[in-house]
Amino acid sequence: MKEKWKDYYYKGLAVFLTVAMCILFFFVVFRLKELGHYVKVIANILMPFIYGAVIAYLLTPVCNSIENYLVDKVQLTRRTPEKRKKLQGLFKGIAILGSILLFCLIIYALIAMLVPQLVNSILLLVEAMPGYIQTASAWLEKLVEDNPVMLNYVEQYSTDIVDYVQNFAKTSLLPNINNIITGVSSSLLTMIGVAKNLIIGLIVAVYFLNSREMFCRQARLMVQAFFPYRDLTEINERRKKRGQKLKLQRAEWIIEETNILNDYLGGFVKGKLLDSLIIGLICMVFTVVVNMPYAVLVSVIIGVTNIIPFFGPFIGAIPTAALILMVDPLKCVYFVVFIIILQQFDGNILGPKILGNTTQLSSFWVLFSILLFGGVFGIVGMVIGVPVFGFIYHLIKGWMHDRLDEQAAEKREREEIKEESEQ
Repeated sequence: MKEKWKDYYYKGLAVFLTVAMCILFFFVVFRLKELGHYVKVIANILMPFIYGAVIAYLLTPVCNSIENYLVDKVQLTRRTPEKRKKLQGLFKGIAILGSILLFCLIIYALIAMLVPQLVNSILLLVEAMPGYIQTASAWLEKLVEDNPVMLNYVEQYSTDIVDYVQNFAKTSLLPNINNIITGVSSSLLTMIGVAKNLIIGLIVAVYFLNSREMFCRQARLMVQAFFPYRDLTEINERRKKRGQKLKLQRAEWIIEETNILNDYLGGFVKGKLLDSLIIGLICMVFTVVVNMPYAVLVSVIIGVTNIIPFFGPFIGAIPTAALILMVDPLKCVYFVVFIIILQQFDGNILGPKILGNTTQLSSFWVLFSILLFGGVFGIVGMVIGVPVFGFIYHLIKGWMHDRLDEQAAEKREREEIKEESEQ
């Protein structure tokens, strides 16, 4: 009787969970907009922790390198256990402090070096814009001077553009100056919010770096608690006879695949950041030597957009080439040729040297992953889409090979049984 009631209990629980999941699914589908709003609110609240986690993830290799260097330098393994424990704590603190200071120094150097140049370039661009419009109009007039009809259209539209700019300043810009000031104020508040989240994120990153071993250990224990040990002796003996790969415990498999995901994501993102920094510096050296207009602005755009795989070079090259074209068409040609050579160097020499074939994806799947994740998650999706899809591709490929090996082994067993029965 007790077993019968136990059977009813499990069946009822299964029905209840099924109905609850169906209700939850329809709620998510029909309340997706409201759910997205709450997700954004929670994400804004947790933004300092997100910043801190990202900073800690990027600085972990640096922190580990400093700590390992100090351990090897003082030959920590030869010390007494008490001395070893004290020195380990000291070295960990030095490594965390050094990595955080290195991060702050890089951010400060980039701001001190780039922001003044960027501001000057943008101000020069705004001041020179009317002259660029007149130059473009004169160039068009000269181009169509043999065609009176086209010349009339060009003169008319150039006059209309100048009149529109003047009318816009009088009728729209000046009356709405309060709205503009409000917009600038909100932008300043947003920047202050980002700075506040970044400062708190640095503090959170210190805690993450200090407790990284504990977090890894807790995550491992949690996985092992959710997926307890199973007896796989019989399954592995059968697989061993078939010549197949031995089956892992579910917790071991999850931990192993998580390490692979870390290799995919960490290796790609960190390598791409280094690759883009080098490309930006090379572009800056070239533009300064050749005396290109807006050299720093152009180099920053090229370096930042290069983080995006496949589309990044085109996204950065088109607007920067247009800026240079307004000032000096001949230098624009030099710049386009340089960008083509630079991207060939990056795609065939520098990129493979830094990144290697970390994702093991063909060009088609790279394009597919960028479009898919970029459409769903925006710029962040375009950056992380390739390694994440590469990991998904790795999982599907591994599952497919396991299934094919299983089917081939079963086929061999059937053939062996058939041959034995015929004999």
